[in-house]
Amino acid sequence: MSLLDVADFTVDLDGEEAPISLVRELSFSVERGEFLCIVGESGSGKTVAALSLMRLLEFTAPASQTGEALLDGEDLVAASQETMAGLRGRKIAMIFQEAMEALNPTKVIGAQLIEAVQQHPGELGESAGSGRRGLVEAARAKAVDLLRQVGIPDPVGCMGKYPHQLSGGMQQRAMIAMALMCDPELLIADEPTTALDVTIQAEILTLLVRLQRERGMACILITHDMGVAAEIADRVAVMYSGRLVEIGPVQEILASPRHPYTRALLECVPRVGLIAQKELKTIPGSVPHPGMHLPGCRFAPRCHNASDRCTSVEPALTPVPVAVGVGAAAAPPAAAFPPGERLAACWHPEPALQPQDAGESARFADALVAPSGGAEPYLVLDAVSKRYAASARSESLGSRRASGGVLAVDNASVSIAKGEFFGLVGESGSGKSTLGRLIAKLEAPTSGSISVGDVSVEQLKGRKRVRSFRRDVQIVFQDTTGSLDPRQTIGRSVSEPLRSLTDVRGEALEARAKELLETVGLPLAYFSKMPSELSGGQRQRVAIARAIACDPRLVVADEPTSALDVSVQGQIVNVLRRLQRELGLTYVFITHNLSLVLSVADRIGVMYLGALVEIADAATLVRAPAHPYTQVLLQANPDPHNPRRRTPDTAHPQALGLDSETALVDRTQGCRFRDRCPRRQERCDVESPELTERQPGQFAACHFPLN
Repeated sequence: MSLLDVADFTVDLDGEEAPISLVRELSFSVERGEFLCIVGESGSGKTVAALSLMRLLEFTAPASQTGEALLDGEDLVAASQETMAGLRGRKIAMIFQEAMEALNPTKVIGAQLIEAVQQHPGELGESAGSGRRGLVEAARAKAVDLLRQVGIPDPVGCMGKYPHQLSGGMQQRAMIAMALMCDPELLIADEPTTALDVTIQAEILTLLVRLQRERGMACILITHDMGVAAEIADRVAVMYSGRLVEIGPVQEILASPRHPYTRALLECVPRVGLIAQKELKTIPGSVPHPGMHLPGCRFAPRCHNASDRCTSVEPALTPVPVAVGVGAAAAPPAAAFPPGERLAACWHPEPALQPQDAGESARFADALVAPSGGAEPYLVLDAVSKRYAASARSESLGSRRASGGVLAVDNASVSIAKGEFFGLVGESGSGKSTLGRLIAKLEAPTSGSISVGDVSVEQLKGRKRVRSFRRDVQIVFQDTTGSLDPRQTIGRSVSEPLRSLTDVRGEALEARAKELLETVGLPLAYFSKMPSELSGGQRQRVAIARAIACDPRLVVADEPTSALDVSVQGQIVNVLRRLQRELGLTYVFITHNLSLVLSVADRIGVMYLGALVEIADAATLVRAPAHPYTQVLLQANPDPHNPRRRTPDTAHPQALGLDSETALVDRTQGCRFRDRCPRRQERCDVESPELTERQPGQFAACHFPLN
């Protein structure tokens, strides 16, 4: 018997007229020690299914479950909440998507870990001793040990910290430790790496694999990133609109996807070798609302193979043949588990790919060349630095008398041509967003100069000149939930820059706002909607519409696709590229998604701990990176088209992310990357490398470059 057997599992939400099916007739199994990845876009029902298996959804929504979900013989659907309280944590545990929201902000980490095991004191065994004091001491010792196992450098110190005092990666590690406090047999991880840097993501994935192998746990990982699934899954289950549409071994799914939706998800993931693309692959349309009545296949409105049968009769999940030999070259072998059947719910399954088809993308990538440049500089940064004072008093004294603090940007110099798409990549804490805010004059540099065209940004004075600069330079913020006023309609939000920076009023103002919505691909019906009624991708389009409202020349896009599905990510980037061609825009595109920026950017700047360490065109970075840090980012980038299987010993010291203590490296002398660099020598400890041209168009700050 499998550890978890799910059969005809359905989750219904009580509606005003009739129940709404959020998950319908879900059937799958998880073997002991297996890693199953459930993938799909937002709205596919992945998280709802996980919360319902844990019987947590009913605490927040009027939902009911039917069907069967046997966890080691115990039916989770029929169990009472009292029974479930005894199973949660001990037999089945969950790592939630938003660690900061899942952790209690009023309690230190240690108290929350100890609280998790106090519900199941028997899990501490003989080490618990007698009485409450003995229980707490044993729980504390186990919590410290788990924090050490999950890679927190100072586990004892972490026990006394509040969640807000930890970085995102450290919060996620604390969540993993909390889930493991009672040694569960099944661990569900709901998007545990969403919006994390590629290096931190790689660490978390390697950590999960190591803990799973060491403890013999079964794991269910929920993700919208097929690249993540390719690295750690034994089997992949693809969900769409509450239904399971395909399931099978990861090698077969990657090499020969049979459902059109699975293949579309794979095609939407940017390929590192394909550069300077005019448009990224996307899936037209969006996941239908659960309450929408759609006879037949719910993917039919978005499917290029749809027929009359697809729109009238829903296909069942049935076995599909796989071409002989498929999967051998696509991915290294996974763990040995009973493969089960390869199933897909489609009337017209995609043809099985032949092994030789896998080489097509590589040959195409080799044929690409870097885009030509030569245009005159439009945005020039000359030795720009930004230091944040250690206290408000130090800030009030001014930069000359301020000491200590944080050096967020350090001596950054770069020239960006008019009409160029310049990508800026690096881990969180590298100074990318700060540099973007300096360019947009939302903050003032501590030293150095910034010029846009013939305008010196730091010398701008007077309301009229600043207003003119605001029209020319706009910014798209990362968090649309925070940047859009929740009390204003979309139409009013889009009109706001026009009212503030131009003289357009009345009917012309409304007409321009509607034109902007059409420009970014939103229906006019959204004009009167509120931000809460839009999806993340739709809100991002609104943010872009606001940014281009006054016909700017330069747009700073700060992580505009962070945490979005790969298809929506492609739609947003395609909008930006189209506007660049139509309006002649210059972009500074900030992201930690290296494969994305390599696909669309003309040139890329790599930042580390406040400094630009490499600048080159996309083709050069892919084929011959000069800085070891660039190579670390490339190696950590998940790629389902060329997957690297993660094993417990995958991580190396130089691949550790900024969540480690290496972020505290002394930047006053030597190379700031030295503690993570495999090429470190004595010179790196005492002499700081300068950004110099290694070959035409490629600059790197490294004493011992890779080429």
